[in-house]
Parts: sequence; structure tokens; C-alpha cells
Amino acid sequence: MKSLHKITVFALALLMTVSGFCACSKSTGSGNGSTSAWGGESLLSDAGVAGVSNASGSVDGKSGCAYGALVNHMTENERASAEEVPFMLLDHPWEDLSGGGNGSSKKYSDGVYLEVMHNDDWIKFYEEFEDELEEEDRVFLEELRTGDTDYSTINGGCINGRFYSGPLLPEYGYDGGKGMVSVYREGTYVSVEYDGLEDLREKLPGLIEEEVKNKGDHMPVSYSVSDNTDQMVDDIVAIHRAVAEGNYKELPDGAMDEAIRVYYEKKYGDDEDLSWELDEENVAAIADQVHEYHMHDDELDRDFVIHVAVPKGYESACLLASDGENADGSASAKTGMPAIVLTDAVWRFNDISKLLAEMEAGRAAPQILISIGQDYRICNSDNMERAAVFCTGKDKFLDFITDNLMPYLGEIYAIDYENSTLFGHSLGGVFTHYALFNSDRYENQPFGYYIVGSPAFWSPYSHEMSDYSMQADDYGYFERNTSMNKHVLITAGSQEDEDYQEYFEDGDSTTASVVHLQERINVHGDLSDPPATARLYESHHYQYIPEMLVEYASSFGAE
Repeated sequence: MKSLHKITVFALALLMTVSGFCACSKSTGSGNGSTSAWGGESLLSDAGVAGVSNASGSVDGKSGCAYGALVNHMTENERASAEEVPFMLLDHPWEDLSGGGNGSSKKYSDGVYLEVMHNDDWIKFYEEFEDELEEEDRVFLEELRTGDTDYSTINGGCINGRFYSGPLLPEYGYDGGKGMVSVYREGTYVSVEYDGLEDLREKLPGLIEEEVKNKGDHMPVSYSVSDNTDQMVDDIVAIHRAVAEGNYKELPDGAMDEAIRVYYEKKYGDDEDLSWELDEENVAAIADQVHEYHMHDDELDRDFVIHVAVPKGYESACLLASDGENADGSASAKTGMPAIVLTDAVWRFNDISKLLAEMEAGRAAPQILISIGQDYRICNSDNMERAAVFCTGKDKFLDFITDNLMPYLGEIYAIDYENSTLFGHSLGGVFTHYALFNSDRYENQPFGYYIVGSPAFWSPYSHEMSDYSMQADDYGYFERNTSMNKHVLITAGSQEDEDYQEYFEDGDSTTASVVHLQERINVHGDLSDPPATARLYESHHYQYIPEMLVEYASSFGAE
């Protein structure tokens, strides 16, 4: 059965996951003890930052939109997916296949769901491997393209939250009578006929035993049930019956892959730690200040976990009250509070508790803290997953933040976008650089400030981007604009170059790229009040981040 090819390729790919450089923050903190505004060593300028006129000459001073000015571009599906859920972090939702309240088992627990691949799906799949296809598969692909072959398969299924792979599932179009399943024998799949559901029920125990014996546990019959043949038999027969009666729903793209990925990460991925970095005591202390939202993005076809934290005493000032409406029903204008948006939430949550403490002690101006993480069911710290968002998917991720996330949160919280900040580190720094220099392409302007932390422009993931050559030219920003009307802080650790020098080749090291980025920005601005500031901390790649964020928040001044 050709449907097995996809699962096999996926399983092998999981075992080849690349680790390598990582923005893991163990929050140890370090610095040189400087008493300057940023606490680090200045690379070039100690001057502050301020906006300057843009290419049209229409703005002088700070850039961005005031509260309430963003336009929400979420699709109907994205709107339906967005919801506030109970705060889950302290329950460690990554420890269960179900992924807590956001998992597949809960989503698909109300009957039979099937992943069905039709012609267009198979064309797309085979085209991913077109250069490696055997002649037989090339001929098959051409038949699919011309429409000479009508090929639909059931690639996987789920019943009441339990997932099954394809071999023992029914053929597409099964009518309840005679049918055929497959079993693995002597290194290949062979067909086994059955005459109706009762005959299938009698044969399944032996077929399941044969599958397990011949394949071992490399490709299990079920990705949710182990050593429970009776349960498997009941489920597989029920799936056949649902197909015969047409009583099933289709799984969305990726749902079966997701279940398989979680299975293999649990089984083989000792180095694939799904957990988020948490100081349990400190996070528990702020739990009542945190709101958790789950959102899907259609462009990336990914789920995101968003946390929003507000300093104590300011909740009513930030949340849009039910009576805060104009006569026409629109939200009334409030004095918004700036937000700091942190990517890589898997490492940033401990920083949120520290930042809240600074604000509540009066050492930093109150700000809304927003962290962006990916679905609990994937390894948020895996560089391949991060690169899929920060590098190859950076344009779609910027669309999500600019046109979906920030307008959506702006309907719930009074956000001062003009003074809000976007922060990313390492591969996240590569993304924040992209976001800064493509911000002028958007109607929405949710940020007036950007922090580009230790940008890994030298990383293999960055090199693989189709527009990699445009990084050094800052994506043509200064061809479209005469100056920078944003505020930029660029940071790095003074000791990090020695850790990654094998990747630099003939290009800039991290610290050199920080210097050159600041120069490229400030040459287009007023040097007496430049838009970009660079800071070098006495640290390796990530240890400086907690201290830097506290200093950054404090730089806004205490109330």
C-alpha cells in the first residue's frame, strides 16, 4: 500500500532530527556589573534611541499605532480556534499524549476520524521526493497529474482519541462486505482478504500478532494502545463499520503525523525534551496573573500557546471592561499599557515572573508581558521546529503576529502599541531582525521597539532560507525608506563567538554582526540621537538574557 511510504519516511525523519546550537536559557544570569542604563558594555554608542522621519516624511518621533488602531485579519477558522483556556504550565501538559486540554486525544474523542489522502494529496507528497523517486513511482506520479489514476487511501485513523496506522484499516470506499487489509510478511506488505466484519474480527488477533512479531515495535499497529489486543480489535472493526456506513469525519492535515511524532518522541527521543523551563515556585506565585490562549494559524498550519501576564494592581487598567464601549458598540479608547512580546516561550517564562516582580516593586514601569510558544505536543526547544517558524516560515509568522495575534489581544487588553516591544534571541533574533526590516510592509504597526538578541545569522537554518542573501542588506529596507522610525536594541554575549566559530566561515561572528547591524541602521539616522543601540554583555550565548530584560524593562522608568 502506497500510504505506508509516508509514515515510514516520517518515522525515519524523526530519528534524524538535528540538534546543535540552541537558545536554551538556564536563567543563570551574568553581566559585568556596570551601572550604565543597560548594564552591559557598549559596542559603539551610549546614546538613547528615537524615531526619525520615514521615506514619505510623514512621521517624526515615535512610530507605530496608538491603542485600538490595529486591523484584525484572522480568518474564520483562526477566529474559531482562538480561545482562553485554564493556565496549564504547572500541570506539565507535555507529559501526556493528549497534550493537556489542547491535545489530539481530546479533540478527536467523539467517534471515528480518518486521514484520507486523495489525488492532490498524493501529488503533493510525491513531489516532495520527486528527485529520489524510482521509475515506477515517477510513472504513478504522472498518472496522478494527468488524472489517469483516481487514487484515494485511508492513511490513518482515530477512534475515541486512539490513533491507528494504515495497514489494518479498511480500503477507501469499503462497503461492509468483502474487503482487504495488509500485513507485514518477509519484509513486505501482502494483502489479506476477509468476508464481512465478523470474519475480520476473527482474523484480527492473528494479524495483529503477526504485525507486532514481524515489525517489532518500529511501526506499531496503534500509536495510542499497547499490549491490548482486545481494544485494538474492537477499534479496528468499529473503524471498518464507520467507513461502510459513511459515519466518520476527516482528520485535518497533520493530525496523524502529530500523533506519530509524539509517539516516537516519547519512545526514542530521550534528547527531545518536550518540557518547558520552569521555576515551579515562582511560576505558581504568578499563576493568578496569567491568562493562557490557544490559537491556530492557517498560513503556518501550526498551533500556538500564548501567555499574557499583567502586573498586580493593573488588571482593570489593561483588560477591556464590558462597559468600556462606545455607543456604536466599538471598544472605547483607553490609555493603553505597553507590551513586551517574548518569542521562545519555552525558555522565557521564568523571565516573566522576574519582570513582574520588578514592576510590582516599582523598579520598572508596568507593562503587559506576552510570550509566544508553540503547541505543547511538539518539542519547543528543537531547532528544526523553531527554524520552521523563525526562518523558513518567518514571513508567515510575522503575518501571524502582526495581523492576527496583536490585533486579537488588542480586543481584550488595552495595549499601547506605539511603545510595545518585540524580542527574539538566537534564531528568534534572526526572526526579529526580519520583522524589524519588513515592518514597513504592513498596515498594522504593533511595535515601536525591537530587541534583536544574539542573532544567529550564521546558522545552517538561516543559510537554508531562500532569501538568505537579503539578510545582510536588511531586506532592502533602506531602499524603500530613507531612515529607521523604530527603536532597536541589539545584544550579544562577549564570550559567545568562541562557542560557534566553526559556523562563521567567512561571515560575521555574532558580536561583529551586532556592530555592523547597528552601523547600518544609524548611518541613516541622526547620530546625536541614533535609532539603534548595541550592548555587549559579559556572557556566553544566552546567560545574559534575564538581566538584560530586567534592565530593559527598568529603562522605561518607574511610575
